[in-house]
Parts: sequence; C-alpha cells; structure tokens
Amino acid sequence: MLGDNTLTILSKALDALSLRHEVIADNIANVNTPGFKAKYVRFEDELKAAASRGDLAAFRPVIEEDQLAVRADGNSVDIDLENARLAETSITYSAISQLVSSRFSLLKYVISEGRR
Repeated sequence: MLGDNTLTILSKALDALSLRHEVIADNIANVNTPGFKAKYVRFEDELKAAASRGDLAAFRPVIEEDQLAVRADGNSVDIDLENARLAETSITYSAISQLVSSRFSLLKYVISEGRR
C-alpha cells in the first residue's frame, strides 16, 4: 500500500489539473484581447506514459497554444468552450481529491485498527 505510486500519480494529476485551471482562467481573462491565442494543458497521456515507465519524476504537463484564430481580431478564445473546460476540470479535480482522501482514510484505518 505504501510502496505503490498511486498517491504520487494522483498528486501529479492534481498539480496538472491546477495548472490547467490556471491556463483556462488566463484564457477567460483574455477573451477580449486582440491577437491572444488560447492555451491548453495536455497531461493525461504523458502521465500515463510516465507511470508505465516508472519515471514519474520526469512527468511534465504540456502547454499548447491554439493556432487557429476564430475571430477577426485574431483572438482564439471561445468563451463557451473555456467555461465547459473549466467545469470539466473542476469536476475532475474534485473526483481525484476524493480519491486521495479515501486513500488517506484507508491508511489511517490500517494504522489505527491494524493492531486489533
């Protein structure tokens, strides 16, 4: 239980989701900035690959810039899409936080009740 990488993987996922939230907030803040290109955080495949290699220390989320301008002013932020991504990110963050909490509750149970 203590020797596996589950908590490390969950921690890395929470860090990446936090970064994604920050990038989405920046995109929303710049929705009216001419020439601003929306950015996106991609990490799921990279985290999966790092976990399968056993090299979680090398894991880094990837930030990509949207190259397609959707408006005449060169801004590529789609506010509806950003709001949907923000909601998805919040739900995923909450779910993973609950997994971490459950994991710690299990550890607490094992430590406190294991001697009975």
